[in-house]
Amino acid sequence: MMTTLLITATVAVSLLMLLVWLPEMREAGPLLRRWSRGGDGPGIPGIGQAVDNAVGAFARVHSLPEEDAARVRDMKVRPAMMPVTLLLHPQLVRREHGRFVRGRNLTTVIAGLIVIALIFPPVTGIALHNISLWIFPLLNVAAFVAGVQLVKQAYSDMSLLNVLITGKPD
Repeated sequence: MMTTLLITATVAVSLLMLLVWLPEMREAGPLLRRWSRGGDGPGIPGIGQAVDNAVGAFARVHSLPEEDAARVRDMKVRPAMMPVTLLLHPQLVRREHGRFVRGRNLTTVIAGLIVIALIFPPVTGIALHNISLWIFPLLNVAAFVAGVQLVKQAYSDMSLLNVLITGKPD
């Protein structure tokens, strides 16, 4: 009974993290990541349009005024500082009193990380006694790493956007 519950929780949290990471796997995700890390520089074909589309989608989701969207769009000259994570995942934050704060989806990711931290030890113990269940601790580790990376990048991008748009640090 407990094994079934832990395996179900592992699969559920892993699927949650996969669904949250889907924008990273779509066409614009790898393109924007490679561009922001300086992989090919400005020579990537179609990068200007991809950035404009991502900024436009982010601005629509958060109802940003055109001057705020233009500030974000102007960051194209500094690819390493472009808030790619939030452009790909605009639903992770919400706008409150002119500032970006943690949204419901980011809170869900954090809750998923807590669940993984709680279920990992017993799932690992179960897998030690039944080798056919080894995949479940690996799923937990992969989901945890993906979630932590997303939370870290989202908070960094949120701080950058708040400074960029409001002109005041957090």
